[in-house]
Amino acid sequence: MIKRRSGSVDSCMLGDSNSGDEYFVPLVDESRGYNDYQDDHSQSSYMSGDERMSPIPPIDRHAIPANPQSPGDENDIRHQLQQQQQQFQQYQANSSFPSQSRRQQQRRDCNESRSISPDPTNVLPLRSRLVFTAHKRKSTFSFAVSAFCLLGFLLYGNARSSLRLTAREVDDLVVFSEKLHRKLRQADREMRLLERELTDLDAVEARRVDLAIEKRVLSQSSAFANPELVEEMKRQKLKLKEAQSQADKLKSQVREISKQDAIDKYGDGVIRIEMTLLFPPKILEDGTVVADTGPHKIVMEMASLDLMPHSVYTFLEMISEGLLDGCSFIINALHVLKAAPLPYDGSSASVKAKQFSDAGLESVAFREYSPSFPHEKNTIGFAADGSPSFYINSDDNTKIHVGDPCFAKIVSGFDAVQRLDQMPTRHEIWFESRVGIKKVVIL
Repeated sequence: MIKRRSGSVDSCMLGDSNSGDEYFVPLVDESRGYNDYQDDHSQSSYMSGDERMSPIPPIDRHAIPANPQSPGDENDIRHQLQQQQQQFQQYQANSSFPSQSRRQQQRRDCNESRSISPDPTNVLPLRSRLVFTAHKRKSTFSFAVSAFCLLGFLLYGNARSSLRLTAREVDDLVVFSEKLHRKLRQADREMRLLERELTDLDAVEARRVDLAIEKRVLSQSSAFANPELVEEMKRQKLKLKEAQSQADKLKSQVREISKQDAIDKYGDGVIRIEMTLLFPPKILEDGTVVADTGPHKIVMEMASLDLMPHSVYTFLEMISEGLLDGCSFIINALHVLKAAPLPYDGSSASVKAKQFSDAGLESVAFREYSPSFPHEKNTIGFAADGSPSFYINSDDNTKIHVGDPCFAKIVSGFDAVQRLDQMPTRHEIWFESRVGIKKVVIL
């Protein structure tokens, strides 16, 4: 049976954990009989308390092989047995020494046994001693504890950083909330001031309406009081009516003449024109100028001569005289793309305007309008201030431009119109670079 003895001798036999890769476990010497153990026990009874607590004598590590299964010589075995017996006798002889000297002797024996490595070729009989050898193994528990601690530190650091980030975000939200509250309070004050101003304006407007009504009542009462003034007002109304009738007759005559001239010169069918635009070139970052290659042609179809004869004829005459060639689009505002007699090449604008006036086409004779041809999206109309300025409706302006001449609609080249509408502007009104009208021809 294997019995492991505890005490200082075990620590000596096992050695320091850092001294080597092998440890030795002494077993009970089965070669000794019960009487031998009894003698040892009786002898130990005469020892002092410290001496009785002392373990078996240290065994010289010179005689202990690293591997008990390794083969050895029989003479070597006998020699080792004799050395062990001598050591045991020496231990019995020194057992009467004081405990302190005995501990020093044991410590010296341990140091000697550590300094001398065992011979792996020696063999000890199985009846006397049995030695186990093994390689140290790293403790799985200590590794798990280390990994757990490292993981804990990582999670703790991550939690601290997340908490710090959350605290910073909370501080930012608090600052933003304070700013927002200040702005809301300021907006509330401004709203109250605005409501007060609107109330004052409503009062002023009500007072103005009251004054206008009072003035009209007074004028009517004065008119009834003065019969001569009433007669004068009737005469003026009659003259105005006669003038309006005369103007209507003149408009009808102009419309008939324009229609006939247009039929004689351009035919009475569908009339289309093609307008070629000249977009500004692109300038790259390195300063290289690249010519424009995008869509640049627009095809328009004229309104019926029965609806808009004078406006259609005036625009066709401008094209025939070549007056629109060289003009440019200058404005993108209020859902219109307006063109004017301003040269895109930077030449004199007065010279271009004189060309229109010399041809008698600086303006239409009157503002012709037909409800059957309204200012819908992608239609063409003359400006309210008169020709030769015209514009493209980029949206439905039927209600906005009632009364202005609308004489054509776009049937092809919508991509060029969209491109024109997306050109950069200054103050959302003027084009940064004018888009030229290179050529306009009647198809």
